[in-house]
Amino acid sequence: MGESPFVKKDTFGRKLHRLKERTKPFVVRFSRFGHVAQGVVYFIIGILAIQTAFGLKGDLVTSQGALHTIAKQPFGFLILIILAVGLSGYAFWQIISAIFDPHHVGHGVKGVFTRLGYLVVATFYISLCVSSVKILLHAHVHTSGKHYQTVSAKLLSYPFGQTIIALTGIGVIIFGIGQVYWALSGRFLKKLKKNEMSKEEWRWSGHIGKTGIIARSIVFGIIGFFLIRTALQADPDETKGLDGALAEVAQRPFGSVLLAIVSIGLMAYGVYMFAESRYKRIDP
Repeated sequence: MGESPFVKKDTFGRKLHRLKERTKPFVVRFSRFGHVAQGVVYFIIGILAIQTAFGLKGDLVTSQGALHTIAKQPFGFLILIILAVGLSGYAFWQIISAIFDPHHVGHGVKGVFTRLGYLVVATFYISLCVSSVKILLHAHVHTSGKHYQTVSAKLLSYPFGQTIIALTGIGVIIFGIGQVYWALSGRFLKKLKKNEMSKEEWRWSGHIGKTGIIARSIVFGIIGFFLIRTALQADPDETKGLDGALAEVAQRPFGSVLLAIVSIGLMAYGVYMFAESRYKRIDP
C-alpha cells in the first residue's frame, strides 16, 4: 500500500526544529541563571571596592578575586560550583546570541561587530568559569591585571602588535561611550518585559540600570585608556585590568569618594542583572 500523500515526510529539518523547541525552555532557564551569576560577581566586586574606599580592609579585586572571596565563605565551595555553572550559562547565551541572532542585529557591518562582541563577552565569562574550576582545584589564578599584561607582552612581540593593542583600546573606549548613551537614553529598558513588571519595578530598574551601566562604562574607559598607553609606550606594565582601573580611580584627587561612587555603581549593575534575569526578553 502506497504512502499517503497527506502525511508529511519527517525530514532532518523538522527533527531539528522539534529538538530546538524541546530544548528552548532549558536554554532560557540556563541563560537567566547566568544573569544571576553575573550579578553576584559584580555585586561582590562593588562591595570589596567600597570597603577599600572607606578603609575597611577591603582589597581592590578582579572578578577572579571576587571568586576567591566567595570560596572563603561558609559553604563557599558549593556556592562557587553553582556560580561556575551560572557563568557558563551567561557565556552560553552570548554564544547563542552571536550564532542565532535572537536580538535581530542582522548581518550588516554593525550587526557583525555586535555579534563579535557577544563572542568576546562569552570568552571573558568562559575564562571566569575556568578560574572557578582552578580555585576549586586549589590551582593558582592570576589577577586580571597580570593576565592582561602577559597578553599585552605577547602582542607587543608580534608585528603590528602595538596597532592591535591601540585599536583594542579605542574599541573599548567607544564601547564604553556607547554604553553611556545606551544608559542615558533608556534604550536598555527595551530588553525588559514591561508588561510583567509593576510600576515600581520598572521605575527602579531604570534608575539602577542607568547607574550600573554608567559605572561599568567608566571602568571600561579607564581600561581602554591604559591599553592605548600600553601601545604608545610599548610597555605591557601599562595594561590595566578591572582591579587596576579601580586602583587608578582611588589614586585620583578625592579618590576615595570617586571609588565609592563607582563601587556603588558596580553594585547597582549587579542588582540590575538580577532584574534582567527575571524580566529580560530571552528567546533563543
